Amino acid sequence: MKTKALLLTVLLLPLAVLLLLSEPVSSQSPGEAGPSDTPVPGMAAQRSTAVVRLSNGEWAPYTGRDLPHQGCDSQVVAEAFALEGIRVEYSFYPWARSYLLSENGVVDGTLEWEGTAEQQRTHFVSSVAISKQQWVFFHRKDKAFTWNRLDDLVGLHIGLTLSYVYSDALVALQQQHPGMFTEGPSDLLNIRKLLTGRIDLFPMERAVGKYLLKTALSEKEQAELVENPKPLADFYPHLLLSRAIPENNQRMLQFNRGLQRLKESSRYQEIMAPCRSASP
Repeated sequence: MKTKALLLTVLLLPLAVLLLLSEPVSSQSPGEAGPSDTPVPGMAAQRSTAVVRLSNGEWAPYTGRDLPHQGCDSQVVAEAFALEGIRVEYSFYPWARSYLLSENGVVDGTLEWEGTAEQQRTHFVSSVAISKQQWVFFHRKDKAFTWNRLDDLVGLHIGLTLSYVYSDALVALQQQHPGMFTEGPSDLLNIRKLLTGRIDLFPMERAVGKYLLKTALSEKEQAELVENPKPLADFYPHLLLSRAIPENNQRMLQFNRGLQRLKESSRYQEIMAPCRSASP
């Protein structure tokens, strides 16, 4: 969600924007989900008529339509709001659409994005960080390597996923050595390229990469890939609430207060445990 370490670039034609905004948020198309009705543990005692509607995307195990409680970060957001008497309703969309729906106030907000200063000045109110994530390089086990600086990677072939925003340092390396990089339409396709040796390295968030390998590859294929222990970059995803909705300033104060209460209790660690298990 994106660094998505993570914003996804939203460049749509004006006509496409108008068509998008004319659709109801609950409408579904192939690969998309409508609002989720899955209850979140601990929310029953916090029932309220106050509702915040958030667009979300697939970033398993942190967020995902079919994950338990829609993923660790989705559950953190829901329970933080619940502590302030606010119920969350999620709708899942492709990331670019999820962002645009929130930017234009069709939904109240979106996760999980890097809270940049530019966003806060223009379209969004940004929360404190929901979690800490970490990007690393995945590679074939039989092609082990070590690196200290990105210059050490010169000569290797690196795969990237279209529309992802990576570390600024990696972007600088791409500008200096564009022939090292090949972009593909999905993480899974890049994983397939790793397996066949068409690329040497592929950067992914550690837990996201491990989840993808476990759910999309055979045990034999999984055994052929490994992540490099040296982090490429840390990523701190945020909740963004649209400035197009006046009450979102107050909602963000409530969310940050609820998140602080959650982090000060053992409950936050309990929620994050499934995602933390993928970290070293």
